[in-house]
Amino acid sequence: MRDLKILKEREACMLFQTCENDSGNGWIGGNAPAYFDDKSELFREIGSDYHFYLCFVNPLDKNNMFSVFIPKEYENRISKNIYPNCSLYVFEHPVSKESLDSTYTEFGIVKHYISEGIFASEEQAFETPFLIKFGGNPFHIQEEEYYYIELEKDGYCFLCQIDEDGYPSGLFHSGTSLPFGFGAVYLYAFVTENTVKNPIVGYWQYS
Repeated sequence: MRDLKILKEREACMLFQTCENDSGNGWIGGNAPAYFDDKSELFREIGSDYHFYLCFVNPLDKNNMFSVFIPKEYENRISKNIYPNCSLYVFEHPVSKESLDSTYTEFGIVKHYISEGIFASEEQAFETPFLIKFGGNPFHIQEEEYYYIELEKDGYCFLCQIDEDGYPSGLFHSGTSLPFGFGAVYLYAFVTENTVKNPIVGYWQYS
């Protein structure tokens, strides 16, 4: 695992945007990774209908990627948007190609690829539109401690955020609402001396 200092020193981060060509770093919209073709039991255990949102390669471990799934119904997102009852799920799994199966596909989103990451200081990140900010510190829409205090008590650290301000034009079909009300999703994980484990969606905020 490399570049763990962006999760420990918190002075720099990696920024990801969308792009037209496949950079090998994942995608937003489209079908879920083929890894989930035989994993229907994951969602039966959750007990709700889910859409695939996006996936991206773990910049600290190029053999694995993170996939985020969101409840199909907005009410199921907004009613459970904070740890320990956040209804969004992230799974870390081996890198996988896009499935041919559209079971989890959200057809309101036009598939875009995720770009290669660029290193940036926290100051640069604050001035640069991004889809994903990995490492550094969270940029909150609502500066309320209750969003993260229980996470930190339980030993979780900020991992990355997915920001709707970084959506490109043309990502959504006409009439499709933004999944998070022009907001942001915040992922947390346990950060040890040489690895990151047990990633979860800690909370999401909206404007």
